[in-house]
Amino acid sequence: MKTQPPRWAQRLLEYFCDECLFEEIEGDLQERFQRRLNLLGEQQARRQYILEALGFVRSFAFKRKPKTSSSTHLFSADMIRNYFKLAFRSLLNQKVTSFINIGGLAVGMAFATLIGLWVQYEMSFDSFHPNGDRIALVMKHTLFNGQKKSQEVTPLPLFYELQNNYPEVKRISRMDLGGQHSLSANGNSLVVKDGAFVDPDFLEMFDFPVAAGTAKTALKDPYSIVLTRDLAKALFGKANPIGKIVKLDNAYDIQVTGIVEALPKNSSIQFDFLVPFEFGVAVSDFLKNNKTNWGNNFLKTVVELKEGSDMQAFSKKIGPLNVQKDKSLKNQTLFLHPLSQWHLRGNYVNWVNTGGKIVYVRLFAIIGIVVLLIACINFMNLSTARSEKRAKEVGVRKAVGSAHIQLVLQFLCESVLTAFIAFLVSLLLIKLIMPQLKDLGFENVHFDLNNFNLLGSVLLICLFTGVLSGSYPAFYLSSFKPVLVLKGKFSPGNRSINVRKVLVVSQFAVSIGLIISTVIVYKQISYARDRPVGYRTDNLISIDASKDLTKNFVPLKQDLLNSGFIEAVSKASQPMTRIYNRWSDFSWTGKEPGSDIALDALMTEWDFEKAAGLKFKQGRPFSKEYKTDSNAVILNEAALKVIGYKDPVGKTMRSGDRVITIVGIVENLILEDPYQPVYPLAILFNPEAVNNIFLRLKPGSDLKKTLAEVQAIFKRYSPSMPFEYSFVDQEFDKKFATENQVGKLAAILAGIAIFISCLGLYGLASFTAEQRTKEMGIRKVLGASFANLFQILSKEFIVLILISCLISIPIAWYFMNDWLRKYYYRTEISWWIFAASGLGALCITLLTVSFQSIKAALVNPVKSLRSE
Repeated sequence: MKTQPPRWAQRLLEYFCDECLFEEIEGDLQERFQRRLNLLGEQQARRQYILEALGFVRSFAFKRKPKTSSSTHLFSADMIRNYFKLAFRSLLNQKVTSFINIGGLAVGMAFATLIGLWVQYEMSFDSFHPNGDRIALVMKHTLFNGQKKSQEVTPLPLFYELQNNYPEVKRISRMDLGGQHSLSANGNSLVVKDGAFVDPDFLEMFDFPVAAGTAKTALKDPYSIVLTRDLAKALFGKANPIGKIVKLDNAYDIQVTGIVEALPKNSSIQFDFLVPFEFGVAVSDFLKNNKTNWGNNFLKTVVELKEGSDMQAFSKKIGPLNVQKDKSLKNQTLFLHPLSQWHLRGNYVNWVNTGGKIVYVRLFAIIGIVVLLIACINFMNLSTARSEKRAKEVGVRKAVGSAHIQLVLQFLCESVLTAFIAFLVSLLLIKLIMPQLKDLGFENVHFDLNNFNLLGSVLLICLFTGVLSGSYPAFYLSSFKPVLVLKGKFSPGNRSINVRKVLVVSQFAVSIGLIISTVIVYKQISYARDRPVGYRTDNLISIDASKDLTKNFVPLKQDLLNSGFIEAVSKASQPMTRIYNRWSDFSWTGKEPGSDIALDALMTEWDFEKAAGLKFKQGRPFSKEYKTDSNAVILNEAALKVIGYKDPVGKTMRSGDRVITIVGIVENLILEDPYQPVYPLAILFNPEAVNNIFLRLKPGSDLKKTLAEVQAIFKRYSPSMPFEYSFVDQEFDKKFATENQVGKLAAILAGIAIFISCLGLYGLASFTAEQRTKEMGIRKVLGASFANLFQILSKEFIVLILISCLISIPIAWYFMNDWLRKYYYRTEISWWIFAASGLGALCITLLTVSFQSIKAALVNPVKSLRSE
């Protein structure tokens, strides 16, 4: 067998050596190897071959990169730099188009980013609890009056039952949140609206940051209190509050055992202080009397399951617990509502979770994307519209050897540069706009330029916007044939024009749809706000009743009436905008045994009808002239309809074992959701049940003087409590907060969509007028009037807007009609909404294109027809 040189040395030589040199070099080395093999032997010949092969590893022998292909330079730094230089020059040469593109993209990116931040904030609620996937609120499905309802409150004995007899429960806590209390310490006295009574497991269950004390022991002693950092500072200043005494409600001394840092704003649970629930049991006769009462639902119960426990299986296990413990109860089913759903998915209709705020989060996420797409459409429209001016540039570049991919990259770089400049402008817009959106749910949304993750995300949006908006123009412009372009035979054709028309129609279809939706949202809000509420909300003040005020109510009332500023004073067991009690123990003649009927129960006393401004349909209010009124009841129209009495006044019914006499019938009172049916209501005479005091101000009274006088009187009877009040009409307006927020955001986004669309329309009208300058000159020479020319230039755009109306109207009607279905009390979708929205869009279009149309129609034909 013939001896060969080392294979690896041959392959090395073949790898780096230029093809034109390899055959000659390899042949010479082979000849010398054979000669040395005969003279010096195999070992010496192989060694010399390797040394000579390595000696050719020099630059003159290296393989050369092919010069015929430009693709190898495609992504070089010089080429990319050249692309951006050309893109910058193009932006400067087309100032109007560049301004429209940058302005539209900047506005679109700014609002898309703001909506993205809002969506991110809403989706982040309660996500900071590490064991949140095992935490749930115990809720209850009920069936009363034929209505399937779901409620968050449960009975007190449920806590002890789940704690002692269900091994799946790792931790459990009762929650009585949002109560107003007074706190006094270190010479300072405060009224705190968000006090909470919870159990010791609460701080271990939820991951709220404990700054002092320990989560495990802070709430063990019933006479202890945990303060937030801000509240501790307000009470004790810079002193260490741990171990110090706080007086609660001017009656109880309790010791500070823990400090919690400021709660995250994206927490569904908010509080200023925590007190053990067992403290409430120790001092409250009501809680003591209800420790075994399964029929009284008034507090929230939250559980944390052990690892491996299935939440759905546990829901089924505890479902019939209420009915099993109290045989008088029926049609009640307990279930778990997971922590992750509290904020966004809290709505139940007919026992089915129908979502909640998540509907609006998804809606505005889609609208934010659509607004950004509308801005991108502007770029595509204007870029393709100016294709004829870019055609010669493309033809020349192709003629001198530019590849198709190079042209695509050039135009993409141009769009990315435009998007980047727009991104910088959008940052400024975000900083200017965000403070104006505080009342629209953005008060806790922040845009921090030091947040590199956020900036990175926004830059990705910028890159996405640039590539998306520039993709179609890039591939379209780079496809021109150089032969036709340079011979002057290039014509954009109908394809690009049709695409532009489709894009314009899409823009305005979305914009008109948003306008229609905004009008319908506001119409629904106005419809519900104008609904008769059954009482007078104006000049009515509500004040939370403290123990001192309740004890001294009779002299307090007299002093207020003697002040000359107050028309009426009364008290009740609840505010005018809430329901605290719903009882199923009412009975009457003709009620079917075992029927699932319940009435809301409001307890009050004399003069309530004067203070609240009730509207009587039959009978009379409670009166001191009738001693029997201590067992009297006033019904609303919904309750009368359920009971079925034809002549109700004077007839009796029962509340448990208590016989009560119907003395009056009032109009339905809207106490809860103004969009839903009014629930049957029984107004019972019970002066002992006091949560709120109501003052009816005299019409025309000076508000500042009135409040000063009222405050002085209240201070006289409750010196330790700051004077806190609320106007009932303002509290009632809060029921429309979500719909108001949706309406305002929709209006802003509709305006932005119209603005961006009009920017693009203005650019297209400008370009169209420029293209048809000579045509307009010829028509003027032939006798065309100004009106004829204006019509010719505007007609195309008017047709496109009319097509947009025809597309958007049925789609908007379908979605808004579906949205209205969730409201029992809802407005009708009138035809004028669609007509007005379409007409408004048409007027906006005419105003947008009229300037360019008038300008083109007024040009001197001599100038337009002059030879170039």
